Amino acid sequence: MTVASTRGLIDTHHHIVPREYVESLEEKGVKKALGVRFPKWNAEKSIDVMDRYGISAAVVSISAPGVYFKQIPDPLPFASDLARRMNDFAANLVADHPTRFGAFATLPLPDIDLSIDELKRALENLKLDGVVLMSNYDGYYLGDPRFERVFSELNRRKAVVFVHPATPPGIESSHLGLPEAMMDVCFDTTRTAFSLIVNGVTRRYPEVRFILAHAGGVTPYIAGRVDFLASLFQGLGGAAAGIATGVGMVSSVIPGMKERLPEDLSVYLRFKENMPDGPEGYLRRFYYDTAVSTSPHVFASLGTVCDNSRVLFGSDYPFGTEAAIPEAINGIEAYAGFAPEDRAAIGSKNAATLFPRLHTNLEQHF
Repeated sequence: MTVASTRGLIDTHHHIVPREYVESLEEKGVKKALGVRFPKWNAEKSIDVMDRYGISAAVVSISAPGVYFKQIPDPLPFASDLARRMNDFAANLVADHPTRFGAFATLPLPDIDLSIDELKRALENLKLDGVVLMSNYDGYYLGDPRFERVFSELNRRKAVVFVHPATPPGIESSHLGLPEAMMDVCFDTTRTAFSLIVNGVTRRYPEVRFILAHAGGVTPYIAGRVDFLASLFQGLGGAAAGIATGVGMVSSVIPGMKERLPEDLSVYLRFKENMPDGPEGYLRRFYYDTAVSTSPHVFASLGTVCDNSRVLFGSDYPFGTEAAIPEAINGIEAYAGFAPEDRAAIGSKNAATLFPRLHTNLEQHF
């Protein structure tokens, strides 16, 4: 064990890029992830890097672009097969290195039935530690009703859900000329975070423990704006508000009533039902990782929406490259707003509450 490894960090944003994953995608013409080429990866290199920087354990995941590609022939069977193979790979990795790795399961969304089946297999049979979801599937964000049954099952299992950004819909129409990994991923995480809140997923399924990648993107920065505008939308008065509220009550008996409301009344009702006190209470329930997001500006903004018990160390290795790891560690250590106990919590203690099996194995190993 190196001196650095005595830091005991738990990395909750650490990717695997198996050769068979890259080859499967290249056969379908997919050669980039969020605008950049796939990095070379193997488990031994991950462990070497972890030891070098004091990362005692990592919870690994498949990154974007995930396993579903609408543009290829038979995309759903391909997604199901690849998700299954990647979950088996992750389970074998954990079995080979039980004190060093945990893993998030990949689901073949947007196929709901196959995803629920794979969720059960991954968590019950393979004993994986949670689930990774992309921020959108075919442009539908996670708060969309089509994902309701998946979240119901995740809630029943009190699952940890790592939300990773995907390529935003409509990116092909952008002429910015920059890889989406640079900025667009932050906006897509933000869209799906507020989608979960506005559509009531966080209210209906409080047992799901969400981790938002990259400190939530720009979620903390615009939280005040969303809260203010939500209060305006909720400020609808008079007969219109009474009609919307009445329709909301009747809709529990007569499905489809809400969908018949004019758009402004529909928005009013959604906000009133799903976040009566604004979005900030739900933002405090999210966990936020620090992957490529450890500047003082980020931490100052993040501290306005959650306390430090909700911040998790993340590296984004290998997509963030090895150079991002000391940058992340130094950013946490240098931030004047953190007390020593905050740094210890962010480094490992907060993650230990989400992944007790991994924490127990660490205590036995080190």
